[in-house]
Amino acid sequence: MGIFEEDWQKRFERFARDYCADHLISGWSESGLWRRLTLFEELLRDQRLSDPAHVLDLGCGAATYVRFLAGLGHRVVGLDYSLPSLSRAQAADSKKVGDYVGGEVYHLPFCDGCFDLVVSIGVFQTLGSPEEALCEMVRVLRPKGLLIVEFLNAFELVAMIRYACEKLRGRLPRLHTYSPFKMNHWLEQRAIRFIRRAGVYLPPRRLPWLERLFTLKGFVPLLEKTPGISLLGPHAFLMVGEKRGG
Repeated sequence: MGIFEEDWQKRFERFARDYCADHLISGWSESGLWRRLTLFEELLRDQRLSDPAHVLDLGCGAATYVRFLAGLGHRVVGLDYSLPSLSRAQAADSKKVGDYVGGEVYHLPFCDGCFDLVVSIGVFQTLGSPEEALCEMVRVLRPKGLLIVEFLNAFELVAMIRYACEKLRGRLPRLHTYSPFKMNHWLEQRAIRFIRRAGVYLPPRRLPWLERLFTLKGFVPLLEKTPGISLLGPHAFLMVGEKRGG
């Protein structure tokens, strides 16, 4: 694990020690967590899963998604490399609906093909070797199993400006962003058939008043249909794929 990843691990450990709210433990704004979870629910609704499915939430943080998925009747394992985060997750899971395991993405402590669904939210921006991590996610996924990953959008206007400023100042990036085309290519290389990509639209944190626009009915679908905006506008993407074979 490199310095970049070590810094993120320490940051998540500090979040878990200092905060109780799910979004703060995960490093999101409250609207950031809510929009991701809402979009995740929408995407999952359109997919066929066994009932119950065996699910891995990789980088589970406060276990928001573990509790949500378990509430749908699935058997869910939450994995995280931050032990304070796992402690928070277990404390929040008062009904003990999930199982929790300490570990890291490059060496998942599971056998090949043991999960029907692998979920990774809020992880890729902290990785130094994303392709290696993808290989492990695909390894533990059964043939015809689903993979749902979230990643920060390298084409977002705010992200591109931030990247340019960091480069001019000679600073290393604080987090990693990705082209959706590169991510799709990586998935295809690992026998993951692309199903759907959806954008997470968030206002800049310095302009919170814009949040009201994103709550208007039909506003986000309009953005999605606008040429260019569907690529430059999203803060992040959720991508759904299916493992070939079986």
